[in-house]
Amino acid sequence: MCNSSSIHSQRFSCALILLILSLCAGMGCVSGPAPYGEIEPPPPQAGPVSVSEEWEPDGYIDPMPPLPAKGYFLKELAKDVYFFSNGVYNNLFIVTSEGVILTDPIRGAGPLLKKAMGEVTTFPVKIMIYTHPHLDHIGDASLFAENGVQIIAHKETQKLLQRYRDSARPVPHITFGEKSVIELGGVRVDLIYPGEGHGEGNTMLYLPQKKILMFVDVATPKSVPFKNFATVDIYGQVVGLKRALQLDFETYVAGHLHRPGTREEMEEVLKYYMAVKRANAEAMRRVDIREVMRSSRSKDIERKMGEYYEAVAEECYRLLKPEWKPRLMGFEAFTRGHCDTWTAYHRTHKAP
Repeated sequence: MCNSSSIHSQRFSCALILLILSLCAGMGCVSGPAPYGEIEPPPPQAGPVSVSEEWEPDGYIDPMPPLPAKGYFLKELAKDVYFFSNGVYNNLFIVTSEGVILTDPIRGAGPLLKKAMGEVTTFPVKIMIYTHPHLDHIGDASLFAENGVQIIAHKETQKLLQRYRDSARPVPHITFGEKSVIELGGVRVDLIYPGEGHGEGNTMLYLPQKKILMFVDVATPKSVPFKNFATVDIYGQVVGLKRALQLDFETYVAGHLHRPGTREEMEEVLKYYMAVKRANAEAMRRVDIREVMRSSRSKDIERKMGEYYEAVAEECYRLLKPEWKPRLMGFEAFTRGHCDTWTAYHRTHKAP
């Protein structure tokens, strides 16, 4: 400690320390001694971030073909029903004798979407349907909301967009509750709200005459769902998928990927949902929360609980890996989060 009784060399050392501390104060350094009296190393230089010391190789891959020079894929799913994708996001539009029905104007893809529609029709957009309010899926809606275009969405989507007050996502003019039917130029579109799952207002679009379904963000073909199932209600999300599979469809649009999916591929993703639920229940039986608490080096009870969740997720992941890593993309990225979601459900809603 620096004090008035220090000898000359101590005075020099103290002055040096005070100088360093004053410089740190001006440069945003963290003051105070380094652990165990060691000098703190300089901040690391920018470079590659190592996520894990042991990198797991990829599992199943559904390779995307080269993106055409025009910047998008366009495919006719049935007469006058077109699938559009920029390689990551997708939607559909329907050409009728009275105009175009457009769904989910993808953020950042609006100009490409206009170009794609121009390939197959000169008719204007008459109806625009939001499947849900999320910015990434409808962030270019303002580019199409003109000349009397009617915007239709679930009433919960309308409420959320009224809250956001985002000029890029105009508030729907027409809303519905559980069901609605839209008809234009002899084409029928059923709007079905299965309840909360991915989010409030997330709606299925069903074309019974074409056997085509659009259900966004819950079952991407040949992929595990997004992080933590991207859900506000995992139980409701499962109910929604089961409801979708009661419909007579052959092709579905998932909102993501470069291609549409098949009925069998939606069934496969639902099987994964349920496999994770079962694996999580088994992992909770195998991992003793009392043992995790006893063996933890932490004195922070919240951290200990987090370590329990991590241990259950790791065991759940291990149980799923032999079957599902070779079957669906994204296994290494998101499966532990899926296990974690089911742990929260099993601990707070319904025990396994």
